[in-house]
Amino acid sequence: QGWTKGWVDGQRGGQRGGWTQGQPAIPPQGGTVIGSARCQDFRAREGRLRAARNLVKRGITNLCVIGGDGSLTGADTFRAEWGGLLADLVKTGGITAEEAQRSSHLNIVGMVGSIDNDFCGTDMTIGTDSALHRIIEIVDAITTTAQSHQRTFVLEVMGRHCGYLALITALACGADWVFIPESPPEDNWEEHLCRRLTE
Repeated sequence: QGWTKGWVDGQRGGQRGGWTQGQPAIPPQGGTVIGSARCQDFRAREGRLRAARNLVKRGITNLCVIGGDGSLTGADTFRAEWGGLLADLVKTGGITAEEAQRSSHLNIVGMVGSIDNDFCGTDMTIGTDSALHRIIEIVDAITTTAQSHQRTFVLEVMGRHCGYLALITALACGADWVFIPESPPEDNWEEHLCRRLTE
């Protein structure tokens, strides 16, 4: 659910970072550059038990979770189960009672990191602006070819059930037509589109 496998298996991830570690290479890059990925093990309680043990053993009680629906749902589940996870770990000898006491409260801050921009209560989610920037760069590159060959191009952008990226791209680039999930096309849209393109 968006949790890096390193926290579940304890082998990779969990490295102490600093202000300079990896810093120069990250800002110009887009996407997930730290190696996080969905972790199937974390979906099961057994995987969350292992993750809790690894956090307790490292003395980590504060998490900043940046992600979409999967990551934030996983974080909320982890938070809700935290006391029970610690109790189970003490029972099985995974951690000591003293370690459980020191880590008795898990603080989690959730930040929406999703290019979909589909979270209520925020103007723009982390990643949306950089995704839009990349799309505009691509459209600029395609436009030259489209004008040169006098052809129509169709561009599909991500966004799942949210048409924000498609709509803003269409407005910024002067697209003739845009499909967004919030406003499905009417019947016979193909004929209308063809008429529009021949004008």
